[in-house]
Amino acid sequence: MQSSGNSTPPEPSSWDGEERRQDDRRDRPTNPLSGLVTPRRRASGRRASDQSGYVDRYTKFDVWLLMSVFLLNVGDAAFTMRWLARGGREANPVMDFFLDIGPGAFLAQKCLVVGFWLLILLVHKNFRFARIGLYASLAVYAVLMLVHFGIIAFGVEPPPQTDGDAATTEPPAIIRTADRPTAE
Repeated sequence: MQSSGNSTPPEPSSWDGEERRQDDRRDRPTNPLSGLVTPRRRASGRRASDQSGYVDRYTKFDVWLLMSVFLLNVGDAAFTMRWLARGGREANPVMDFFLDIGPGAFLAQKCLVVGFWLLILLVHKNFRFARIGLYASLAVYAVLMLVHFGIIAFGVEPPPQTDGDAATTEPPAIIRTADRPTAE
C-alpha cells in the first residue's frame, strides 16, 4: 500500500510495530572528561556551530601547547630557586608565602596547581576564553624565561637586603652604660 509522490507517515494509532525513536545523543554536549577515560573519536565539531564545544580528542598541537606552558612553568620554578639561593626575594607575594613554608610547598604549588589549571584549560580548549588563557600563559612564561636568561646573561645580582627584610633583621646592638664615653 505505497503511493508514489507525497506519502504521509502512518497515524500513530495505526502503527503496530516497535517504537525505535529515542533521545538524540547530539542534543547534549560531549562530557568534558570523556576524552580522558573513553576511546577518543572526535577531534572537532562537524559544523561551524559545533566548533565551540567539548570534543573527544586533542590534537598534537594542543598537547604541545600544554606541555610547553608546563615546562616553562617548571623552568621558572628552577630559576626562581636559583635566584633565591643567590640571596634574592620572590616578587609574587602568594609564592613568597609558599616559600616561607618551604621549598617543597613552593614547588608543589607551582607544579600541581598550575598543572591542574592547565588541564582545565585544555578540556575547554574550544572555548575562546580558554584558548586566550592557554596562549596568554605561554606568553607570560616565555617572557619570564627571557627575564631569567637576561639575569644570568648580564650577571644581575640580587639587591642587598634592607633592614626591613625579616630574613636579615638583627636586633640592635645593646650599648652598656659602662662603655659610653662620658663628658668630664
